Amino acid sequence: MRFLRGIAARLRSRSIRDVDISDLSHEEFIRLAYLVLLRRKIDPTGLALWRDSIVRGMFSYETVVSTILKSDEYQSRFGTDVNGRLHSARQLWIKTLPPFERLLDIGGSSPTRPEGALIQLGYPHRPKSLDILDLPPERQNWGTPAFDQSVPTRFDWGTVTYFHGGAETIADVPTLQDRTYDCVFLGQAVEHIRPEALPELLAWVRRHLSADGRLILDTPNRLLTKIQCPTWFIHPDHKLEYEPAQLEQVLRDNGFVVTRRRGMVHLPKIAATKTYDAREFESADLLHDDIDACYLFAVEASLDRSTDNTVAS
Repeated sequence: MRFLRGIAARLRSRSIRDVDISDLSHEEFIRLAYLVLLRRKIDPTGLALWRDSIVRGMFSYETVVSTILKSDEYQSRFGTDVNGRLHSARQLWIKTLPPFERLLDIGGSSPTRPEGALIQLGYPHRPKSLDILDLPPERQNWGTPAFDQSVPTRFDWGTVTYFHGGAETIADVPTLQDRTYDCVFLGQAVEHIRPEALPELLAWVRRHLSADGRLILDTPNRLLTKIQCPTWFIHPDHKLEYEPAQLEQVLRDNGFVVTRRRGMVHLPKIAATKTYDAREFESADLLHDDIDACYLFAVEASLDRSTDNTVAS
């Protein structure tokens, strides 16, 4: 198509890793979203309505995609609530996690539940101490929370305390520096961290984990997301989407040993054919050991004691 050839020509001289959604005009993004998600051209009236809504701040690129995925047209043609399947898979996986008494959840705020996103998603255990590090309330991803995060919340099972700051600057949050944990959890967070800043965060985690502590995280699988979005990432704030082997190597290079792997939403046809088809999500196994062919993957890692001389007690 002339439209696609125009985009390709404009971006041809740039590396794929350097291309960002912001390189596309509103019209280009809308047209491309319709071609990729609905597999059809958008009509001029619809294009004008979407473009006007973005200009007026009523929609962002992310909400355009979300609205299309939830539309009657998408559901009737492809019959799958992709985001719902991913959410259900994460809920099942989280129920398999072991108990911890002292847990730090990085990026784990909830807009409505003081217990945080981990428990809201179905974590079956209750730590005696659950600390949650997230951005200041007015900057949090799901909107300003409906409860006060400035004071700890005490439950009959333990205490939830919020700390505000970024994952990349965790060492600058004074009240976290004397704390140690049995588990540090990053739920759908590592892809939002600049890759050059990740080693510093992992070094901080190493210093603040107990001797038998665990680092647990889950993230989109670039082996699959690049089939869906070959020239950019699936979320505009993603800094890097990792392939499983790539992320495991980063963890090994920074003093961790991966002890457990789990895939979520198994899509072997998409993985084999390299053709994105949302209909496969409907029948996909939500949990699977073939992590290379899963849309999301999770790893659990422990400290590599052969290289670590700073294990917390």
